[in-house]
Amino acid sequence: MMQRKPLSYPRLIWRLGLVWLLAPLVFGLLFTHGALTTLAEYRALQRDGVQGETQVIAKEVVRQQDSDGDAQLSYYLTHRFRPEGYTQTITTRQRVDRGVYLGVAEGDFLPVTYVWNQPERNTLDPKRDMFGVVFFGLAGAIGLLMALGGAVWGWGRMASARRALLHGEVREARVSDIRKLRHTVNKAARYRVIWQDAAGESGHSLPASPNLALGLAPGDVIVVYIDPLSGRGWWQKQL
Repeated sequence: MMQRKPLSYPRLIWRLGLVWLLAPLVFGLLFTHGALTTLAEYRALQRDGVQGETQVIAKEVVRQQDSDGDAQLSYYLTHRFRPEGYTQTITTRQRVDRGVYLGVAEGDFLPVTYVWNQPERNTLDPKRDMFGVVFFGLAGAIGLLMALGGAVWGWGRMASARRALLHGEVREARVSDIRKLRHTVNKAARYRVIWQDAAGESGHSLPASPNLALGLAPGDVIVVYIDPLSGRGWWQKQL
């Protein structure tokens, strides 16, 4: 009788690739936090904001490169104003749209909206702030939906592998093919091992690294675990 491999949840989560499901969750949470923070700022300006006039004292264009190597330009204005009832001036550097940037020169005056009792919370363009709320909110929602979908998908895989390890039939299987997949991980190829088990059922592995897959050849015998519910076979070395 073949010895059954013990169940280890950390090993199972890692080998099934479920740890990568944290990426959309973190992405979604960060952007949702950004949306809530921007929304709170926008509401404060709408509720307690007063209008004033500010003077542009500096202009700046920041050039950055994206992941494709394309240049991206960001436009900033530094402005200074004295809130009503205050003796000191407030100086703020803010990112603005290109049109706003090109439409002013140093020394020009612009309308500014600021929270009356916290003038350091101010904006030159309330519409841009609302756009930030919408952008961060949509990005956060997409990330969280992806995380939820991934969690449902991942739970199904993990439940199947767990059933196979704990209660499934252990079978020998003969490798029939080793197929190179189109996608890579860190520029390393990935392979899929195809087999037929002792009961005549066909199955295939998860994407496997070269070290794992290329150590086999058609005709070699491996050990698989069979999920008693779905009938799916899982390669022992990937569990």
